[in-house]
Amino acid sequence: MAITENAKQYHEKMFPGYVSDFSRTDPEFIERFDNFAFDEVVNHPNATLDDKTRFMVILATLLDCQALMNFKLLCQQR
Repeated sequence: MAITENAKQYHEKMFPGYVSDFSRTDPEFIERFDNFAFDEVVNHPNATLDDKTRFMVILATLLDCQALMNFKLLCQQR
């Protein structure tokens, strides 16, 4: 399975120029993750959130589940 074109475009839109270390260390994981997070979720027929609101929900979720390291990483990318 390859990363879809939709996933590549949305990933670049949200994180310009960012390449995860997982691309090198675990390419199969990153294919599945990117296709899910940056294509299937955002292009789901019932997806109604705009990009800004979706990103705010993700950040709030990370704070709520005490995933502070992930929160900091996402904030650095934006």
